[in-house]
Amino acid sequence: MAQFNCPQCHRDFTAPDNATSVQCPYCGNVQNAQQPYGQQQPYGQQPYGQQQPYGQQQPYGQQQPYGQPQYAYGNGQMPGVDIGVFDSGPSGKSRGVAGLLAILIGTLGIHYFYCGKTGGGFICILLSIISCGIWGIITLIQGIMMMTMRSDEFERKYVYSTSTFPLF
Repeated sequence: MAQFNCPQCHRDFTAPDNATSVQCPYCGNVQNAQQPYGQQQPYGQQPYGQQQPYGQQQPYGQQQPYGQPQYAYGNGQMPGVDIGVFDSGPSGKSRGVAGLLAILIGTLGIHYFYCGKTGGGFICILLSIISCGIWGIITLIQGIMMMTMRSDEFERKYVYSTSTFPLF
């Protein structure tokens, strides 16, 4: 049995000594069996991995040939990763805009009015008056939290919730 290292997934595996080509049991890459693990071929003669047919995706996290998206989603993003802060979700409310409103003029409750929570906006104005502006520190923290949370979490917490005054 000979030791091989797959050039595609970089895992070690064993194969029979008399095989002419071996297939990686982890990723399915076929390579020339003349080169056991630890030996190097001359420059330019390194066997390449088998190309995937057009339209099929390789397993998650593995490199694609140049020009093809790495992930199965059309936008080239990993699942659950937002493209940008100012992208609006299904509700049309952007967490980036709401976060900036909370950071800049949060004491007026504008971010609550933007999310459709008018009761929360009036409560925020009342708290700003009662606390003589100290409430602005809470809205600053809330704005930073809005900017850093995922879009689906933002919409669940601030847009679609039945709460009149969602705080944190």
